[in-house]
Amino acid sequence: MVFPAAHLSLFYAMIAQAAIVIILLFSLGIGRYLAASKGRAKRGPDGKLVFPEKLVQLSDCVNNQFQVPSLFFVAALLALQVGAAGPVFAILAWVFVAFRALHAVIFVTTNTILHRFLAFVVGALTVLVMWAMILIHLLTIPAI
Repeated sequence: MVFPAAHLSLFYAMIAQAAIVIILLFSLGIGRYLAASKGRAKRGPDGKLVFPEKLVQLSDCVNNQFQVPSLFFVAALLALQVGAAGPVFAILAWVFVAFRALHAVIFVTTNTILHRFLAFVVGALTVLVMWAMILIHLLTIPAI
């Protein structure tokens, strides 16, 4: 099967975004296992395990990966389906992935709120533009 270069680039961007999520999930799982095995996970008053702050931060980062990135995956797949996935769309996909990676790195390291927020906003605006491109593409298709 042969795909246009823009489609391949979009596929690779989706794989890269999925890899970010998978790496974070495995890091969280390993971190929780190590914390529990070393006695650093305690039971809270409600009976739930309470982990060290850094693991809570990592858990929050993982949860965040199922918010705006979900809109990215749907937009990417829809764009491929309706023919809106050209070179500009693929570039935007990589911009999104780059800023999601930056967002995750900031989240699990310094967690500087302003820097994290700026990375989030750029990623969210990028997805918004991707959705606008899909809408414009659909509105310009002649109806039968």
